[in-house]
Amino acid sequence: MSDPTDADVTPEPAAPEKKPEENATPAAASDPQASNQGSEPSPATPSAAETAPPKAPAKSTVVFAKDGSRIRGLAPEKIEPYNFRSTGLLTSVDLRQLGVIHQRYAQHLAARLSTFFRTECVLKISNFTSITFAKLCESMGNPTHLTLFQVEALSGVGVVEVGIKLGLAMADRLLGGKGRAPAEDRPLTEIELTLVDDVLHIILTEWSQLWGDQEEKFRPQVIGQETSGRFLQTSPPDSIFVAMTVDVKVGEIEGRLQLGVPFLMLEPVIKTLHVKTQTSEETRPKARQWRAPYAGISVPLHAEWGIKEMQLREVLDIREGDWFELSREIISKTRIKLSESEEYYGTAGIQNGHIAVELSERVHKE
Repeated sequence: MSDPTDADVTPEPAAPEKKPEENATPAAASDPQASNQGSEPSPATPSAAETAPPKAPAKSTVVFAKDGSRIRGLAPEKIEPYNFRSTGLLTSVDLRQLGVIHQRYAQHLAARLSTFFRTECVLKISNFTSITFAKLCESMGNPTHLTLFQVEALSGVGVVEVGIKLGLAMADRLLGGKGRAPAEDRPLTEIELTLVDDVLHIILTEWSQLWGDQEEKFRPQVIGQETSGRFLQTSPPDSIFVAMTVDVKVGEIEGRLQLGVPFLMLEPVIKTLHVKTQTSEETRPKARQWRAPYAGISVPLHAEWGIKEMQLREVLDIREGDWFELSREIISKTRIKLSESEEYYGTAGIQNGHIAVELSERVHKE
């Protein structure tokens, strides 16, 4: 009888030999001796990379123009998302009309502030555009002086920004100074805030007077003040604002004044502008347009003189060879007719050996 310890040790080296045959690892498949020991080689198991499902192709952004054609070669970072639920739709015509109105507003405000400060106040619009509320807040200084206002009978909350240096210069001028500001920016004191509020009241009142007969309905009301635009939540970030940036010079200081008005506040005004524009276009006479087929139409041209009036019996006595006396003034009163319609007066004479008429004036018809 053999020793039991030999029986236990004998099968141990066989175990690692069977394992690669069952799993058919690449090492076992590459060994020719191992492949000849079995009756048939086991099929190779695919790797994890081969069994993984194919990756879906990357989604590409397709951009179409307004005529339906596909735009190619547009960088993805140039595509900005747009919220179609936003009601702010300002056309270039609307923006141009509002720009003209606010240009007149800047002129009137400059005259009003010059009287109020008792010194020359210069206002110049440096930018007038439509912008989202988020970008408007980003463009504001920090720190700065912001005034939030509402207008009766209109929706939305507007904002007026007065730079710190400009606010300090305004307060210094109202306190009897020359309109100077300290070298370093500092918050406005309570007294300075009260003085600047008086200036803002003039700014908002002049703005409300832009709309003519609706002035009594459009009364501005200050509802709050802030020192930074980072935390403003008076409008959704993607809402449309009309922003006007004005360069202001008061005394020895030049600063910036910014007015932001939401589209919801200006919407009734824009509708009124549309009605006025449509009415003026209807009452305005239509301009005459030239058409190409007219070029080939023949128009008879006659030059005539009015000699004198004769009785009928005198006309019957006219014979060939008779003479009619013409005054000198009649030469300068030659009448030019276009298709039997008297259009011009002229002077008859000779030009380059030919009889010609020089047109002097047009016949005024009622």
